[in-house]
Amino acid sequence: MTPSILTWTAVSLAALVAALVAVRFREESSPRALVAALAVPVGALALFFTLALHVHRSLGGWPETIGTRGFPEALLRHDGATSAAFGVLVIGLALSPIALLFCAAAPRLRAGLSPVATFAAASVAALLLTNVAPEPFLSWWWD
Repeated sequence: MTPSILTWTAVSLAALVAALVAVRFREESSPRALVAALAVPVGALALFFTLALHVHRSLGGWPETIGTRGFPEALLRHDGATSAAFGVLVIGLALSPIALLFCAAAPRLRAGLSPVATFAAASVAALLLTNVAPEPFLSWWWD
């Protein structure tokens, strides 16, 4: 299932707004918080592309069926870790608008605006970057 142009446009605009918020409030945030905000999106993306390499090398090509039947144990663990990382990324992305509202509404939480917005923008970028993976891998991964 391919997302529509309208969906990608809306997601891209949301990421742009998040990036602008992150830049606007970055002085109020610690550098460590900003680095921590990037950990999940960058880690998930790294796991995703290393999984693509691992799948291709372990199976001698791309999977021909959906699922993981017959995969070596190490590949199953890698797939599980990647799926878990993307689960955290998607849940965090879904919760980030609520977190942004809380941070914006409470003056004591204002320092959290930039890290939350950085996380949201980086998460959208990570999801968009998955589209550069080979099509056979993407078909297997997203199904």
